[in-house]
Amino acid sequence: MAKEPKIEKLKSKISFGIKFWLQFENKSILGSGWAELLKSIEKNKEGSLTQAAKECNYSYKYAWNILKRIETRTGMPIVTTGKGGPGGGGWVKLNEWGHYLLSIFNQYFKEISKIEQNLGGTVKTN
Repeated sequence: MAKEPKIEKLKSKISFGIKFWLQFENKSILGSGWAELLKSIEKNKEGSLTQAAKECNYSYKYAWNILKRIETRTGMPIVTTGKGGPGGGGWVKLNEWGHYLLSIFNQYFKEISKIEQNLGGTVKTN
């Protein structure tokens, strides 16, 4: 029979984590990973979804699917898009709805972070 580890060693390995996401009519629409994509789109001056996706380690297709999934779940697009010149390409920018969702996500994240600080860093947020 294997020797049981000391309970004190086990206690030191316990931690607490919080994951949260925004919901719209009980459907998840924005968690930390998807919020990072919106932040990357927001800061990208050229409007390159390809670049924003790379910053999040997403493929272009996955990033585009995220934007479409949020649109499908809320009934409203979160970006404005435009076509590029003769060489192709295009641009994408957060619209008012996209900015609002990112803003409210960030507000909630700040509040959750305060809880993490109040608990002395023993809580990990996503």
